[in-house]
Amino acid sequence: MKNARNMNAWAQRALVVLLAGTMVSCGSDKPKAPEVNPRDQFLGEWKSDDTNSQTHTVIRRKGDTFFIHEGLNDLTGIYDSTAQVIMIDNGIKKVPVKYLPETSQLLVSGGSRDAKFSRVKK
Repeated sequence: MKNARNMNAWAQRALVVLLAGTMVSCGSDKPKAPEVNPRDQFLGEWKSDDTNSQTHTVIRRKGDTFFIHEGLNDLTGIYDSTAQVIMIDNGIKKVPVKYLPETSQLLVSGGSRDAKFSRVKK
């Protein structure tokens, strides 16, 4: 009987240690923030910060190809993962579009002048 009680006490302690270890290992994991695909930061509707134009730019994508619609213009661009920019070929030259995470804006570098765009809030 004494031997059975010792065995039962030992089993209970082992169970408590096992449960406590399981709770600690499950409870200490911080939830991971979902990974953001840098390509997705370009998507949406944008407006120029430099002009009072009512024409907005809409950017969509399929894979690494981006479809840019602005007014009557439809352009395509390819994502450059090294530079983390969309390279738009407008027929004359290639224009980089960069996402600025610190301000949540797009920077379009068009030669001698740059233009910034902000996301349209709905």
